[in-house]
Amino acid sequence: MKRIFRKLHLWLSLPFGIIITLICFSGAMLVFEYEVTKCVKPEAFRTEQVSEPKPSEEVRKPRRKVVPRDERLPFFRTMFRLHRWLLGNRPQPGGGIHWGKMVVGVSTLLFVVVLVTGVVIWWPRTRKALVNSLKLPVRKGWRRFCYGLHVAGGMYALLLLLVMALTGLTWSFGWYREWFYEFFGVNKGWVYGVHVGSFGGTVTRVLWFLAALLGATLPLTGYYLWWKRGRRRK
Repeated sequence: MKRIFRKLHLWLSLPFGIIITLICFSGAMLVFEYEVTKCVKPEAFRTEQVSEPKPSEEVRKPRRKVVPRDERLPFFRTMFRLHRWLLGNRPQPGGGIHWGKMVVGVSTLLFVVVLVTGVVIWWPRTRKALVNSLKLPVRKGWRRFCYGLHVAGGMYALLLLLVMALTGLTWSFGWYREWFYEFFGVNKGWVYGVHVGSFGGTVTRVLWFLAALLGATLPLTGYYLWWKRGRRRK
């Protein structure tokens, strides 16, 4: 069974790994867009008015801060377009299939499969092995470091990456969005707050930022390990 999961993990990662890296990296860059924009462009900064949630609504309506579209700095505008549409333009209603949006959605969906298969492949049999797999070797050579970053980084960021991916899919597929909102009984504001980690303040946003960066490294370290394995076999 592990052999099947290993092949699935590999053959989904190879063609979509770079796209996953771009999505995760651009997402990490957007986590603190509000703060950076406010520091760089305070004179033109406007905030979207978000009403204070009632105590009974706080779980369902996490607060969020949004930078108006026309006030976005060029860097963040590029990161947003990369994150949502692979640098394509905003989809227009009735404009047919938007391939950038579609590729991002499919890649995110397959990323969920890659994460799950990765856990099945690398999950140790003993508690001691699990503890060792969560350590990052820094003095055992570049290959061991990349291997440790791939395994340990994936384990540490797994749950947050799954949360980001599963909430992010609501912007890619209408059928999934309708199902997600109905199944969890939530709205777009709640999903946005969970997707970017703003529901818990600075602490959760830092965790989301670090997890997204780790997610960006996973395909890169995976490519390197695959290349080294191929050279060793030759």
